Amino acid sequence: MSLAEFTQGERNVLSGDFGEAWLHAAAAGCGHLHGPHATLDLIKADILLTLRGLADEVRNPCVLVQVKTTTDLRDHDDNHWAYDLDVETYQVLRRTNERTRRILAVIALSEDGETIRLMPDGTLLVGQTTWGSLEGAPESPNTSSQVVLLPKSNVLDPDGLRTMLTSFGVPRSSEVPDVDEWGGES
Repeated sequence: MSLAEFTQGERNVLSGDFGEAWLHAAAAGCGHLHGPHATLDLIKADILLTLRGLADEVRNPCVLVQVKTTTDLRDHDDNHWAYDLDVETYQVLRRTNERTRRILAVIALSEDGETIRLMPDGTLLVGQTTWGSLEGAPESPNTSSQVVLLPKSNVLDPDGLRTMLTSFGVPRSSEVPDVDEWGGES
C-alpha cells in the first residue's frame, strides 16, 4: 500500500497520522501503555508512553513523545540520522524544565510512499525509525528549521522503547547548591 495516490496535502496529514499509529502499535506490541496526552496538541506532545511497573524504584515511568513523519531522514554519519525539525518544536523540545520529559520520534517513510506491506505471515510497517532527546540543546538562531541529529541505534523496538522510558521517564534529581546556614552559599 502507498500514499503516492494522494495529493501532497493529503499525504502530509495521512503520513503524520501513520507515524503516530506506528508508535502506538510498537508500544502496544511491547506491552507499554500509550495514548494521546490530551485532546489537542498544544504543547508539542502527541503520545504519552508509560512503562508499567518499576524502573529504578520509580513506578510507571512515562515520557511525552512528539512524533514526526518524513521522507527526508538523511544519513549523517555512521551513528546518526539528520532531520530538519521546525524551530517552534525544536525550542519546546530543548527545554529542561518540563515536568514530564520530552522525546522526539521520527518515522521515515520511503520516497515512493509505501507504508505497509501485506505478507503471508503478517503485515509489515515499512520505514525507518529513530528517537532522541533534545533536552538542553542550544537555542536555535534559525527562523524556520533546525537540523537535529538522532542516533541510529535508537529505534522504536522493544529494547529502544524500554531504554527511552527508563532513561527519560524516571525523574532526574535537581542540583542543590551548597548553602552555609549562617551566611549564604559556601
